[in-house]
Amino acid sequence: MKASAPKPKWSDVSAMSSTTKSYWAQWDSLLIQDGVLCRNWENGRGDRCYLQMVVPKAKVPDVLQLYYSGCSGGHLGVKRTLLKIRERFYWVHCRDDVENCTSYAAVKGPQIRSRGALKLYNVGAPWERIAIDIAGPFPETESGNKYFMVVMDYFTKWPEVFAIPNQ
Repeated sequence: MKASAPKPKWSDVSAMSSTTKSYWAQWDSLLIQDGVLCRNWENGRGDRCYLQMVVPKAKVPDVLQLYYSGCSGGHLGVKRTLLKIRERFYWVHCRDDVENCTSYAAVKGPQIRSRGALKLYNVGAPWERIAIDIAGPFPETESGNKYFMVVMDYFTKWPEVFAIPNQ
């Protein structure tokens, strides 16, 4: 905003929101073009420079909708969607909004799948508690067995395996 107004003093901005402070820190990268607030941004590798439109918080859902549901959209994943958005738009906490987008989450599902809680069993003596599982089918033996029944003692971890003809 070099042409329109001088940069406010930190003492004027320090009591404001973190978003305001973030824009204040980027003051030299901001400019007004055709009545629209924009930001000059150089990508992480330093090989491209973009003029990004600064998006008001109220319009963020519209931009996300454009990238997820528009004809050029699609659910590309967080990284690629973020790269595409940053080619044209900017707002503070853009990454958080892309990661938490309900449209994205509905299609991609949870990133960390919760598993059932494992239970600890207190066992005080051998063969007090056992686990049994059936493995197979395997090639049939001469005695007609195709499966194995595996029995494991919880206390000693001792396995016993028995050949059986069927489940």
